[in-house]
Amino acid sequence: MISCQACHNEHAVTDSIVRSGAVAIIGPTNSGKSVLFNALTGDYSPVANYPQTTVTPLKRIMSYSASKVCFVDTPGIGALSMYSEHEQSTVQVILEDGLSGVLFCCDALNLKRSLVLLAQILELALPTVVCLNRADLAASNGIAIQIPQLANLLQVPVVETAIEHGVGLDQVRQAIAGYLLDHRTVFSTPVCYSPTIEQAIQNLCDLFPLGARPSRGLCLLFLQGDSLALRLITASLGEERIADANQLALALREKLTLRRLLLSIFQAREGWANRLAEATLRQASVVVPSWLQRISWATRHPVLGWLIFLAILWLTFRGVSFGSLVLGGWMDETLFSPMSAAIGEVISTPILKEFLVGQFGILSMGVINAIETVIPILLVFFLIVHLLEDIGYLPNLSVLANRALLPFGLTGKAVLPLILGTGCNTTATLSSRILGTRKERLLVSFLAALGIPCSVQLGVLFAILATMPFSALMIVLCAVVNTTVICSLVLNRLLPDTTKPLEFIMEIPLFQWPHPVHILKKTLFRLRWFLEEAVPLFVLAAGAMFAMDKSGLLGSIKSILHPVVTSFLGMPDKVTEAFILVLARREVGAIYFKNMTADGSLNYNQIVTGLVVITLFIPCISNTMAMLREFGLRWAITSNLAIIAIAILVGGIVRALLFLF
Repeated sequence: MISCQACHNEHAVTDSIVRSGAVAIIGPTNSGKSVLFNALTGDYSPVANYPQTTVTPLKRIMSYSASKVCFVDTPGIGALSMYSEHEQSTVQVILEDGLSGVLFCCDALNLKRSLVLLAQILELALPTVVCLNRADLAASNGIAIQIPQLANLLQVPVVETAIEHGVGLDQVRQAIAGYLLDHRTVFSTPVCYSPTIEQAIQNLCDLFPLGARPSRGLCLLFLQGDSLALRLITASLGEERIADANQLALALREKLTLRRLLLSIFQAREGWANRLAEATLRQASVVVPSWLQRISWATRHPVLGWLIFLAILWLTFRGVSFGSLVLGGWMDETLFSPMSAAIGEVISTPILKEFLVGQFGILSMGVINAIETVIPILLVFFLIVHLLEDIGYLPNLSVLANRALLPFGLTGKAVLPLILGTGCNTTATLSSRILGTRKERLLVSFLAALGIPCSVQLGVLFAILATMPFSALMIVLCAVVNTTVICSLVLNRLLPDTTKPLEFIMEIPLFQWPHPVHILKKTLFRLRWFLEEAVPLFVLAAGAMFAMDKSGLLGSIKSILHPVVTSFLGMPDKVTEAFILVLARREVGAIYFKNMTADGSLNYNQIVTGLVVITLFIPCISNTMAMLREFGLRWAITSNLAIIAIAILVGGIVRALLFLF
């Protein structure tokens, strides 16, 4: 065994923890954790061929081998210390959730990196099964790993898997039942540190009673100054003796300095990982790049990459506009128009008829409008986006855009949450946790709320512009892009730099053939989300508008906003209804505005101005709540007020320019 035998500490895992049946799936980013979670639970956690797809832990309780097991899908991490905000939830699961075991998802394509993280997991004295995933891709790239020898050196079960294809899944289930759920005693990792660090670990353990000593990994985190480890050690040791423990940690950091301490720990783990890899890994001397990898290179090229990006953007525009038009027209002709007519004939009471299928009817404006207009748009849009995700295009776009984003205080990593924002702005706000600094997170949340339309809104925008001259597309695009660029430059100046920006480091996954089943599952998952979450809001919005109309409140609001809507923006008072709906949900207002353009209520200038305002307008309620939770009340209120003002101001400027030219 490649180890320092003197460094072995045996830690008994208490029976109460083992019986809890909580198994966390841990591993580096983009190693297949969510795919494994889906296969084990039969549930669905979104998967994609890029890092940080999962941003919060997802738990599912399953009946498993005559017991209840709670499987936890976690965001990918690089280390248990020095973690970013999005990785913090994973570290909390590992240290605080009383796990009975860990399924470690090891990336066969990046064995050394995975082993460095695995060393930290094993040091926590948790029963661990290693899933050596992506073995098929490793083999195609000339990488062969000797599984029996690796398992012998690690002294834990190692299962070779290609979970996307179902390979090794039965062996993983057997390892869970036969090892994780029944294991009692665990050996910590065999990594040997410097004598100074080893002595500090031993001195810290000596402060505890013999049967209640913390794991080796928790001791190391405490000595490095980790706040979560400090809380756990304090709870176990008590306030009276924690001063002695703090003095030990302080003395170690003063003797070595924190930087040297961290470097020494990392080098020891890296050396152990290198020795293991050298003993078990065989790499072919010559591997011919596939044509997929040549395309991957082209997507990052400073010239070809932008041409490819523009081509993808144009194809998405044409695909959404054409596909949604055809599918939506078919649904209207064969289903919804006959249904609305039949309901109108059956119901004789005027007020009830108007409530159901009138201008603000809960069926006509709510259910039918949502399904007939939105579902076709979402279906085509998500099929295209998920195809790009599955191929692995998005990380390459991040690398391409990195240099372009630097003047705005962002790195290429910001591309991922911004693109996710086209699915839902709330997702962009939450996934901004992957960014290294608070300033970057604030910038991304503001830009996503201001200039990134959500999927439905973007699809509606495409559908409207597809029926108009090309000049309309260019005007709206230029107005939104220029506004976003100017605001990002200004905001980059205004926001303080409280922390040093992190260097841009992005793992580039291999381009791969898309998996039709994955694409279809993700698309159906998104459509189900829309039906469950958004359609009820369409119905509520229709009911609210009906009540406001009948009570006279809608007329009063129109009168109050008349100077802004009519005089400044040059639009009819009726557009106020769309703006009110946008306040509740962006896509609801966008769909209502589309209906106004379809019935000829607006001219060219009014349509272009309205599209600019609605695109830039206030975030929906769900995104506002996410901003409130992530960044606080002050930022949420300030952002919303600023975005409203910017949208109206830019709309007025666009209207004035259209009038002049």
